Amino acid sequence: MKEFDYSTVKHYKMYNFIKVVFRPLVKLLYKIQFKGLENVPDGSSKYIVAINHTCAFDPIFVACPKEVPPLHFMAKVELFKNPLVAWFITHMYGFPVKRGKGDTSAIDYGIKILEEGHVMAICPEGKRIKDKNGVPQRAKAGVAVIAKATGADVLPVAICCDGKIKAGKKVVVSYGRVIKNSELHLDGDDVGPHAIKDAANMVMDRITELWEAERAND
Repeated sequence: MKEFDYSTVKHYKMYNFIKVVFRPLVKLLYKIQFKGLENVPDGSSKYIVAINHTCAFDPIFVACPKEVPPLHFMAKVELFKNPLVAWFITHMYGFPVKRGKGDTSAIDYGIKILEEGHVMAICPEGKRIKDKNGVPQRAKAGVAVIAKATGADVLPVAICCDGKIKAGKKVVVSYGRVIKNSELHLDGDDVGPHAIKDAANMVMDRITELWEAERAND
């Protein structure tokens, strides 16, 4: 497997082309609906998009609307073993993370993305939800670690579907109110593991609230 270049954040024209061409197809194929787009920050804000992990298309669903900027997202390293798949994911601003192995290179790259003015997307749960009803699970520390290092706000987003996501089913993407970095209580030099965990849990709780609200409307 070719090593991913974490040294620079590159720009690819293919992302916007794919977004424009495939947006109508995605909206039709999955009967997708978007709610809360007024909560998406403007281009002057530094923020992380945090999404519950339902399927491989999560970043695509969330990035579809015109209001959402290009999203740089973490993807499991196994996907990059196929050269063609790796090329496509890379050109769609995906970058590899070794799950469960303390992959600091991916975290450092995420920090670099934000510091350079781009937007990063992350699934705080760290892996795809196995619950058949799609119930959001507990968060890993990554989203809070990156928020602390960059001072970034967090935009919680919930993807909701009645059962497993597949073509022809209704999928709702709900964008919540931005969580300001100050709300996460990550400022200061004495922030420890407990504070990191609490911040990550706050993000996941907001996502879960959005998810539960949507399920209640079904």
